[in-house]
Amino acid sequence: MAKKILRILNRLLNTMIAIVLVLAVLYSVYSLWDNYQFYQGIKDLQVKLLDLKPKGNKPSFEELRKINPDVVAWITLDGTKIDEPIVQGADNLEYLNKDVYGKYSLGGTVFLDSRCNKNFQDPYSIVYGHYMEKHLMFGDLELYQKSSFADKHHTGTLMIPGKKYPLKIFATMVIKSTDPYIFDPSEYKINKETFLSYIKTKSIWTQEDLMQTLENDGTKYSIVALSTCSTKQVDDRIVVLAMYQK
Repeated sequence: MAKKILRILNRLLNTMIAIVLVLAVLYSVYSLWDNYQFYQGIKDLQVKLLDLKPKGNKPSFEELRKINPDVVAWITLDGTKIDEPIVQGADNLEYLNKDVYGKYSLGGTVFLDSRCNKNFQDPYSIVYGHYMEKHLMFGDLELYQKSSFADKHHTGTLMIPGKKYPLKIFATMVIKSTDPYIFDPSEYKINKETFLSYIKTKSIWTQEDLMQTLENDGTKYSIVALSTCSTKQVDDRIVVLAMYQK
């Protein structure tokens, strides 16, 4: 009798193990499918938006603003897949998990700091975007951590309605999300010399000639800081700094 009970228990145990293994496989398959759907959705959206990318020396944002009046600019970084519209919300939380169409999305939208001038006429502006794999959103900012890449790819374009600004990338930083200088747009206005010195100290890569230009003749230029998460530490941020002539 005891042996019979033991056999029944063994069968039950084996059945339970088999069920757990099947569920684990099904969960893995679902996770892979869900991950694929997530990234594919963002890719599809990017392709759709690229058809609406403003063109010419006096770019029109009419079509994009029909979709969302919060669209303020478009940024392209040469040598990367970064080619995105920029929005500006009422605060810096609005577009963390909302796409340009206003729908919920973990990928969010690239957005301008709500404290900055939407026409990018401030001396210093901050633009945020989620780090994403597969060269999506601001994922390619991590490429600028390698001097071998940054030395060869340091140009881009910032477009706002009616204007097109060539960008020159001059520094890459990895800093904390609470950094008091980089993430406060008023700091550059208060003390430009201290701010530029801080960039030099904290940067892991710089274009020395461009840094010198900012130090000697900085009033002609504006700076835009492009920020995304780092994969190394939760509270680290990769910040790529670019300049343009107003």
